[in-house]
Amino acid sequence: MSLTTLKDDLLKEFREERVMINDQIELLDPLATSLRRPAAQRLLSSSTLVLTEFSCYIISLGGVAFVALMHKIYPFKALSEIFYNTSLRNTVGAPNLLYLILAIYGLAALTVIFIFIMGRMAREIRLKNDILNMAGKDIKTIVGQHLERKAALDTIEQRHLLGMSGVSPTMNTRSAVNEVMNPGYGD
Repeated sequence: MSLTTLKDDLLKEFREERVMINDQIELLDPLATSLRRPAAQRLLSSSTLVLTEFSCYIISLGGVAFVALMHKIYPFKALSEIFYNTSLRNTVGAPNLLYLILAIYGLAALTVIFIFIMGRMAREIRLKNDILNMAGKDIKTIVGQHLERKAALDTIEQRHLLGMSGVSPTMNTRSAVNEVMNPGYGD
């Protein structure tokens, strides 16, 4: 087992941190951008989803009332009149007429259930959009912090590690025009 100096360990850790930050920025930046887009891609805004949700709930309640009072509404009232008219019931057949009435009530009940489910789905989309938007903001904050750390690491590297790469930091000294060597002019 070779012993390394503190300077070597710190330089190794510094390089690993730079690689890790670059990898995390590459991973998180597209993720944050995609999470900020809502699930219903600008098709439905949050207010439209709220309006849709409550409209579906109100229509569902109206549908339940419709199913309960269907025997008193005109086209469906004719079914109950046919059912209680013995001559028509005998010609059509009592079981057939009963199945027809049950099918109509069943279709109305299924429609009410599906509209209620649509309202629940609009609610779920709205809540999911809120969660995704918040997660996107949080990830953007993390990416911003990583970018700040990357800038700090770049500054440290430029300040101190140029001597390690073979290039020594030099002072910005200006030479006089006459002191610059002319390669075309031989000695």
